[in-house]
Amino acid sequence: MTWSVGMDMGGTFTDGYFSDGRRAAMAKVPTSHFDLTRSVMACLGEGARRFDLDLEDFLASVGVLRLATTIGTNSVVTGAGDLVGLMVEAGAESSLYGPVELAPALGVFVRPDQVAAVPASGRYEGESEGEGEAPAVGAASAPDEAVLGLCRDLVQQGVRQVVVSLRRERRADEERLRELVRDRYPAHYLRSIPLTLGSEVADVDDDELRTATAVLNAYLSRSMAKLLYRTEGLLQQAGLTVPLLAVHSDGSCARTARTTAISTYSSGPAAGLGLVAAEASVRGDETAVGFDMGGTTLDLGLVRGGAYAVAETPEIRGVRVSLPVPGVVSVGLGGSSIAAVDSAGAVTVGPASAGAVPGPAAFARGGAEATLTDADAALGFLADGATLVGDIVLDAGLARSALAALDGGDPVEAARRVRSAAHRQAAAALEDLLASAGVDPAEAVLYAFGGAGGLHAGPVADLAGITRVRSFVHGGVFSARGVAGAPLRQVYRASVGPGETPGDVADRLTARARLDLEAERLPADEARIAVVSGNGRVEVSSHLDPPSAPPGAAGPGQVEPPAPPASPESSSSVQRREVWWGAEPEPTAVVDLAALAPGQAIDGPALIEGWGAVHAVPPGWTARRQDDDSLLWERLP
Repeated sequence: MTWSVGMDMGGTFTDGYFSDGRRAAMAKVPTSHFDLTRSVMACLGEGARRFDLDLEDFLASVGVLRLATTIGTNSVVTGAGDLVGLMVEAGAESSLYGPVELAPALGVFVRPDQVAAVPASGRYEGESEGEGEAPAVGAASAPDEAVLGLCRDLVQQGVRQVVVSLRRERRADEERLRELVRDRYPAHYLRSIPLTLGSEVADVDDDELRTATAVLNAYLSRSMAKLLYRTEGLLQQAGLTVPLLAVHSDGSCARTARTTAISTYSSGPAAGLGLVAAEASVRGDETAVGFDMGGTTLDLGLVRGGAYAVAETPEIRGVRVSLPVPGVVSVGLGGSSIAAVDSAGAVTVGPASAGAVPGPAAFARGGAEATLTDADAALGFLADGATLVGDIVLDAGLARSALAALDGGDPVEAARRVRSAAHRQAAAALEDLLASAGVDPAEAVLYAFGGAGGLHAGPVADLAGITRVRSFVHGGVFSARGVAGAPLRQVYRASVGPGETPGDVADRLTARARLDLEAERLPADEARIAVVSGNGRVEVSSHLDPPSAPPGAAGPGQVEPPAPPASPESSSSVQRREVWWGAEPEPTAVVDLAALAPGQAIDGPALIEGWGAVHAVPPGWTARRQDDDSLLWERLP
């Protein structure tokens, strides 16, 4: 028996989807930011227990383990990346080789005072003084000492990563600079300087694009490397016999050693959008919009005709980078997003997040600031005393106290303002996405998933003019399922160099792809290799089906989620409680999702409680369970 494991680490929860091709199970644990590896191990432990296995036996039988993460996305949205130092050619300190005087990356991913100018010319240590002559031992020209001084200055300012990005024609100088720094500050020194070359991160001709990409990579690098390397080490000690594969934003995956930090950006949302595309094709939805709301971010993505657009040079916080990513729009809005009141008295929600620890005030884990989840608990959308994943017991009293402190007023009114502000913000982003693609909202189906997606999709759909919503039994771990079910794909890109032909480059990349598959203990002879070339660039991709494909999305009886936590509101009969959908509380049906048979419908207002998610069907809507896997909501005429 071989297991296929897909994991998606979010800013608040870490999700897992596990399958041997016949059975499947889900797991969800809080993300521990003080030690992210604990979240991975805890999630795998939960998965093993679903099949009555100990962790060591389970890991020994894993054939593929892939990890996607939104840690990079969350770092960008919340501004929590590393301090980066940048060295560029003299004269480009402000423009970073771009057409405007002040480059977009300045003040976003690198501070202007932490950009240093490399001398435009000069010999670097290790270059010969003349043909056939070697420099004297220890000799260094003025530019050498200047470069070393720049590095020292940057490190003294507290930077954790240094990027060297010169113009395209000076790639050899970049490499010599790195050797110079490594010689003076070798890796075994405590004062070793992590140094990245722009030409290695992004092999593109555009100097501005290459520089911005390298800076963003450095901004994310240290936390990502710490997560992936430490996780793989612990997994191997615990019994894993295959490499940990990091999922990339373009749907490919690779070992940690072959993964750049920037390539993981938006990998979790990309996996979710890929599954939206697959589901939409099966269900005949021509236009679908992924609405992935977790604890930290809301990720929106458009699928048309079963496919989604891929941006080769997307803008991330206004900075254009070289990174193939699906057209996902990330908004700093989720269940753990912190609410505040601005100077004008308006309520704002996010992008700052309380995460899972301390989490919303309602989690009773020390959080004191009001969040969107607190508003849900105070208004009755989440039951007081309900047990969430991770053994979190909701305390609506603590939620109300935090909300009352938000503006010194009535906690219910504050909660209504928080939900309203969050819904307006989400609807505005959704409307912009549809308008930019020329899509009529009435023709789109909103695919709601993530831990908070089903709670908030209905009001957002109403505001945006969308009349149909789909939500899923496995919606709380939807992206993890997308990770587990996607084909194994690895991509290699390179420019055609002097004296090379596209065929030469393709052969070199193809050989590398096969060697990497073998190193990852995957059957290289079963891989499908595709080659695309043009405009002086070559791309080679290898495709391999997972050894254990998870059960199909709509197959009855195939997904076996754990039973939902027992609570007074979770039973086979319909219960009712007061929920504040508007200005007054309304008696609202509360239904156990497992009790709904395929084809059975329930009119809103209703709360359909499933494992890891609540599907909040507003007044004026009806929801029908279509099959064992999904619900279809429709706006009543």
